[in-house]
Amino acid sequence: MASGLCLALAACVPARYAAVAPAEEEQAARELEAFNETLALMAARSDAPGDYRIGPEDLLEVTLFDIEDTSGEPRMIPARVSNSGYITLPYVGKIRAQGMTPLELEDALKQAFRRYIRDPQITVFVREYRSYRVSVVGYVNQPGVLELKGRKTLLEALAMAGGVSDDAGREVRVSREAGGQVQTILIDLDRLARDGDMSLNIALLPGDVINVPRAGTFFVEGEVNKPGAYPLIEKTTVTQALATAGGPDFKLAKIGGITLFRKKENGERVAIPVDLEAIRSGRADDFLVAEDDVILVPLSGAKYFVDRVMGRLGFGFTAPL
Repeated sequence: MASGLCLALAACVPARYAAVAPAEEEQAARELEAFNETLALMAARSDAPGDYRIGPEDLLEVTLFDIEDTSGEPRMIPARVSNSGYITLPYVGKIRAQGMTPLELEDALKQAFRRYIRDPQITVFVREYRSYRVSVVGYVNQPGVLELKGRKTLLEALAMAGGVSDDAGREVRVSREAGGQVQTILIDLDRLARDGDMSLNIALLPGDVINVPRAGTFFVEGEVNKPGAYPLIEKTTVTQALATAGGPDFKLAKIGGITLFRKKENGERVAIPVDLEAIRSGRADDFLVAEDDVILVPLSGAKYFVDRVMGRLGFGFTAPL
């Protein structure tokens, strides 16, 4: 439907508007490169080992400062976490370590050793991390399965996958199994990378699937300088969509007759009038464009334009009230 729509509308506009200038393509490429550089830089700064949760097969180094070895130095004990999540230490026996941070395990060990030492001084260091796999699929430059060790975050995985591609959307889906059910976490990349909301830079778990979907598409047709289909990469308002298409051709366009056609769930399109003057003066909201929206800018004095175009497309629409 989308491709047919674009072809039908293309017949109604001058051919000179069809091409996008190479300079603008270069600008888009520079913006994408800058976005991916931001992802990589934030990934490099995101590592926080203190937040790492210990898991099976991790090799820990437990230092007991109150118990000396034969050389008189604090005793260092290597402890491999078992598949059931426990480590075994002298005096206290089996201690659960899985799911704890190193600092949390230190507190648990101090509590256990207080039966033998008044004020035990203990440190826990992760000497060797277990490995696990996550998958990165969709519109990234190097999709595939990543072999990870230690605490890794969403940004680090995206950076390892070469960043997002030029037609990638800005909402990432992370799917993971939790309690026997698949949970999907939606992450707004613009809030994360551009606004710096690091709460969205979630830590990854074994088996996570990171899916970067393709950006949706919207259409701007009629008397604009660059009519055609455009990727809906990020949140875009009506005025931003018109600007993306080079703006209306003020010599030919009927500014007061701009209409946005939006598809409803039943497939019917509803016509929404766009009052640019009201938006610019603050009397109307500059609302967001949705996937598959069509913005039509008619010829000045040619009221039949919209009806003619929509009739050629062969689908019904609901006129604005």
